[in-house]
Amino acid sequence: MTLLQKTSAVEAVVKLLIDRIHSGEYTAGQKLPSERHLQKEIGVGRLALREALSRLNAMGIITTSHGRGTFVEDDIKTQTFRDILVPYFALNNPKRLHDLVVARGMLESEIAGLAAEQRSSEDLVSLSEIVTHNFPEDVTLAEVAYQDLLFHRRLAMIIDNGFLTKMHAALIESIRLFLNEYVKSKENPAAVMQPHIPILEAIERRDSEAARHHARLHVSYSVQDYENYIAGASRGMES
Repeated sequence: MTLLQKTSAVEAVVKLLIDRIHSGEYTAGQKLPSERHLQKEIGVGRLALREALSRLNAMGIITTSHGRGTFVEDDIKTQTFRDILVPYFALNNPKRLHDLVVARGMLESEIAGLAAEQRSSEDLVSLSEIVTHNFPEDVTLAEVAYQDLLFHRRLAMIIDNGFLTKMHAALIESIRLFLNEYVKSKENPAAVMQPHIPILEAIERRDSEAARHHARLHVSYSVQDYENYIAGASRGMES
């Protein structure tokens, strides 16, 4: 078998198994047939089959447990989303920063809207404690950025939508890196947390549309502040 033929066989097996999972032939959490059975049924060699299974493992679609067999994953792996996004987002790339802002704005506005509909009294207390947190005088910028991030992560944990929650978790590292730079554009920690108050108030009123609106504004304005800060710093270095 040539390298091209082997590669084609591996890709064909990957596609076949993914199609079977999509169709429901193999359901979430189900154990796949043995390698020997799959080899005979599909008509493929052992090496090609194992390479295909290895790829599916790396993609987070299946998982192999030694001594137990190979199973279809029963949930979405956040790490899978995150790994895909790692090479894409870069704060020094204006186009990709814009892409991140658009994606984050759409995602977090919907999360805020759902949180307004689904939040509990305990959730309100938790969110309020985050927003009104008293920072010590010697607080670091990283700690302020973490508090900002904590508010948005808490919102994502409130909603009853596992897919959106995991999508947000996949963006966390990129958002964290952005916030670490964004907080430098603010004069004090209170200025960082203040924009979250209208979002919290809308959630408290169970006003989902207002929550979505203020969440979008917050993400948009935070990027404007960051870009203005970068522009000002650049002018200062040139003068």
